[in-house]
Amino acid sequence: MPESSVKLVVALPAEAKPIISRFGLERVQPDLGFPRYRRGRMTLIVTGPGKIEAAAGTALLGALDGYSREAIWVNLGIAGHAERAIGEVLLASSITDAGSGRVWRPILPQDRPCPTDKLLTLDRPDSHYQHEGLVDMEASGFFPTACRFSGAERIAVLKVVSDNPGTLARGLRANQVSRLINGALGTLEALLAGLEIPAQA
Repeated sequence: MPESSVKLVVALPAEAKPIISRFGLERVQPDLGFPRYRRGRMTLIVTGPGKIEAAAGTALLGALDGYSREAIWVNLGIAGHAERAIGEVLLASSITDAGSGRVWRPILPQDRPCPTDKLLTLDRPDSHYQHEGLVDMEASGFFPTACRFSGAERIAVLKVVSDNPGTLARGLRANQVSRLINGALGTLEALLAGLEIPAQA
């Protein structure tokens, strides 16, 4: 059975940099407004921050490559958390859009490479850490869009805690973001291996 294609969606160039290096991805031209990188079965797209941008980039990648129920989609990026330690890697067990209140529940793989936590997607950064679980700005744009192009059991949101009440997001530099993502790549590889096998109901 051939390996599934892998679609990685990130918001920031600093998030993309260590992934490009690890997997030897090369820039695709023309980029059609969103930088894309590819090698073999793996494609990465850099959408820019925010749920609208994440949805647009995910839709472009899906439109270019077409529908395949076997395709694996992962949104990998940094996220804030009120309680978790910096560098902790977590799978989103639920995704809530703060603006609309809509909730999505990913079908998690049986062999999970890291702990899980709920995730809230905000329209703008929140420095008060008043929400439980992970907080990002992209997942509620990515997840329902990716579900148009693949089976929900092959779609995941993987986040690295980048800031908490002791380390504010405003102080994050690009090289720090890249180091955080680099530290999560082993977990990403384990997740991709787990998503190759359809989850059991």
